[in-house]
Amino acid sequence: MSELSSLYCKVKITKPQLEKFLSSPLEEPQLNENWLHFWESRRMYSKSVLTQDDLYTYKDSNNQEVINGWIDYREAMAFSDYDETEEEWHWGMMFFSENYVEMIPMFAFIISLEKYVSESAENKAIVFPFFWGDDDVNAYIFFENGNAVLSPKVQTLKDVDSNFVEQTKAFLNRKWEEFSKNMEWD
Repeated sequence: MSELSSLYCKVKITKPQLEKFLSSPLEEPQLNENWLHFWESRRMYSKSVLTQDDLYTYKDSNNQEVINGWIDYREAMAFSDYDETEEEWHWGMMFFSENYVEMIPMFAFIISLEKYVSESAENKAIVFPFFWGDDDVNAYIFFENGNAVLSPKVQTLKDVDSNFVEQTKAFLNRKWEEFSKNMEWD
């Protein structure tokens, strides 16, 4: 049985641009070479050919509702933190998914940030088994020249910039501590 991977996304974005993104309707993903190359690069059981019909978004009317839905789903332990000083948005969840088909709308959500973020090499997202000690990476998204790219090359944490991996783990550890303090232990 697979375990749920964690999601962490960090982007440089001004407060007005973040607000604009959050109030915007969801964008339908379009099948392109990046989606196809990414999909082909993933190891999964019963993999089918990716088609436009497989690409979908959440059913929410805007991006803020996506955030709210994940935050309201307590088992996910989702977070949305904006650092006004650094103009950075940290978004993610401790317990996201282990199924690529279920991940598609979140990838589409993150990719749609490309129109709003400030250009920065720090704009990245990663899905990996944070809690389970596995080095596999389900997905790695980086932003370059105004585009969000699902990396077909990144397979393990060794393929990711080590500074980003350490920053990600440190941030997720802090969030886990915060969530743990508020947990009801039986």
